[in-house]
Order: sequence, then structure tokens, then C-alpha cells
Amino acid sequence: MKTVKLQKFFEKAMKYCEKEFPEEIEWAKEISPNTFKYLKSKSFLSEYCWVVYASGFKVAIIKSKFPELKIAFKNFNIDALSRMRSIKQALKIFNNENKANCFLKGSKFISAEGFSNFKKDLNSNGVDYLEKLPGIGPITKFHLAKNIGLVDIEKPDIWIVRVAKEYNSTVTEAVDFLCEKNKLSRHVVDVILWRYLADNGLENNG
Repeated sequence: MKTVKLQKFFEKAMKYCEKEFPEEIEWAKEISPNTFKYLKSKSFLSEYCWVVYASGFKVAIIKSKFPELKIAFKNFNIDALSRMRSIKQALKIFNNENKANCFLKGSKFISAEGFSNFKKDLNSNGVDYLEKLPGIGPITKFHLAKNIGLVDIEKPDIWIVRVAKEYNSTVTEAVDFLCEKNKLSRHVVDVILWRYLADNGLENNG
């Protein structure tokens, strides 16, 4: 692993994020096991909705539309969502029928289970259990898991995979090194790398 170059790159990414998106770093630092311990249904559904819609789209687009999506999806009230029959309002905000249907179906699944029971099952079965939710797959399950404090883990998306390859490492090895070197959680390292690379790319950063 090219540890010196990797660290230099990460320092550049961190400086960028501290200047442009300090609130994202602070949010990431606040995520802990207590986040999951005290997690309520509205907060979970908000994160679930965010991950479903953010997958495959620029975060700036989702961020701009998310307040209206929240209203369209009954302010993430689980009882109201369980009674919701139409996605028409959500489609007026973001015209993607698959994403809207996935989130609504998943919300109804959680409501049928009861959020307390769902949370217990999730705690017992771990990250893979999130794939029971429509719209959550083998990559996005890590995105959702880290956002709710279920586990401190990176999301092995295309950006982090490229970074690891660039510096002759695996994703796990690269994140292990950066966490230890910078005394940061995996979630924080993930957020810094993702934000910098999503905005700037990897070219000319080696």
C-alpha cells in the first residue's frame, strides 16, 4: 500500500471537506452506537428514504428535493405511511416510480412488523437484514447501516474502490490505515472520501 501518498490524498480531501462541508463532518462524528440505541421510526425512515433516493443520483439534487419528499411521505410518520395508497404526490417531487414504490413498500413492511420488532431483528441479524427492505442492496445496506449507527463501517462504493486501487490497497486495508492514522471512525473517513471524490474525482490527485 502506498501509505504516504494515501495519507497525503486524504489530508487534501479532509481540508476540502472542513472548508466546504464542515456540517457533514460534524454529523458523521456524532454517529455512534447510541444513535442506533435511541433510534426512532421517523429517524430511521428518513435515513431509509434518503439512501433509496440518493442511490444513483447526485446528492445535491436529492438534498434540494428531500424536504418536499418528506412531506409527500407523511413526514415519515409510520402509521400514516402504513395507510398511504398512492405515490402520486411523491412523483410530483421526484419522478421515479421505482424509488417511490420501494420506499413505501419498505415502510409498510416495517409498520407490519412493528418498528420495535424490526429494530430488534436488525440488531440481532446485522447489516444483511437491511436487504429485506425494497431499494436496499449489497452496497446501499452499508450506507444505511452506517448512517443509523448500526455499525461503524464504510460503504464500498465505486469511489472508495477506486481510491483503494489507486494506492495499491483493498478497501478494508485503506480505511483501516486512515482510521488509525487520523484517529477517526470508519464512517467519518467514508464521508470525507465520498464527498471529496464525488465533487472532484480522483484524476490528478495521486
